[in-house]
Amino acid sequence: MSRTNRVLSVVPNINADERIPLVRADLPTFEELTPAFKDILASGKISNFGKFNTQFETDAGKYLGCETATVSSGTMGLIFSLQALGVKPGDKVLVPSFTFMATVQAILYCGGTPIFTEIEDDMTVLPSDVEAQLKKHPEVGFVIGIHSYGLPARVNEIEAIVTKREEQTGKKIKVLYDAAHAFGSALNGRKVGTFGDAEVFSLSVTKALVSIEGGMICSKNPEFIARIRKMRNYGIESNYNTHYPGANGKMSEFHAVFGVLNLKHLDDVLATRKEKAAYYTTVIETETNFSVMRAPAGVIHTFKDFTIKLSPEMKKHRDAICKFLDAEGIDNRAYFFPPVHEQEFFKKYADRPLPKTEDLSRRVITLPFFTTITKEQMDRVASVLKKAEAKFGKV
Repeated sequence: MSRTNRVLSVVPNINADERIPLVRADLPTFEELTPAFKDILASGKISNFGKFNTQFETDAGKYLGCETATVSSGTMGLIFSLQALGVKPGDKVLVPSFTFMATVQAILYCGGTPIFTEIEDDMTVLPSDVEAQLKKHPEVGFVIGIHSYGLPARVNEIEAIVTKREEQTGKKIKVLYDAAHAFGSALNGRKVGTFGDAEVFSLSVTKALVSIEGGMICSKNPEFIARIRKMRNYGIESNYNTHYPGANGKMSEFHAVFGVLNLKHLDDVLATRKEKAAYYTTVIETETNFSVMRAPAGVIHTFKDFTIKLSPEMKKHRDAICKFLDAEGIDNRAYFFPPVHEQEFFKKYADRPLPKTEDLSRRVITLPFFTTITKEQMDRVASVLKKAEAKFGKV
């Protein structure tokens, strides 16, 4: 049975007028989970890197082509990775402001200071601004990129900029990617997870690959992953002898089972999401004048979020359109607004305006999208968007 059919078989029938959720997690059937859960309960090994954690790391490593380590969440993965890369109190870290706040929280938990960077029209980090900020802040030794909505960042351009800067200054610059949205994404045949010094995935219920809660750290450097495996267990090397900063960042066996089972069907999930995203794009562009975020040639996109962009003229109506959709029974979010540098806790780190980030964050609406979304549901969303456009003015 294909992944899509397997999931559809356990999703209840949806009334045409029923509220359309923003996401619906892809989950194994109870029958698939039962043997593994019985195995865990019989063994008593419910945590501390048992059989299913080991299998999940092995299977994921083969799928991605890199070394892997499971962790309790993507946020913990970012904290551990930044610490393992050498971020110390006072260190400056370049990071886009257009991201989920966890990215920047992780920098602060490590004692670092965020230096906010601009984004491209596709919502990924703007390489030219990375270059400019590295020149403006010569002490910076760390760069974070974001694969926004599951679309790979411009990794080749970032790598070229960082390499050039290293050659100019003789100083190593570490590159970490927040790949929370992007397990399964790829660029020209190379999977996300293998770029930079390390990448961090989230595996929570809104993602294409779900372990209920959890995360995964990936790197081409086996020594880096070996250190992460110590850090997620309080930094213990052996015999309760702590060698590294650390915390309880372990993934339970129960969560790992979901990862193992879901990974087996990930390619089917991604193929289905690509097909449905193409249909969604066509119907929205046919029925409305809203812009749809597209994946360029050579890219595998998870479409963790399906986001439309309003014209500059319609920007002032964004919040009203969101409320209109909500009133019509369609969940939606303004991902990501406010951008991090405008959020109350982080304002003190904003050292300049970010006009592109500020503009785009006020023009995006994330619509319902999930593997089992139906054509009828997508048609309904497009129809309501058309009504909203008529109500608030043509783009």
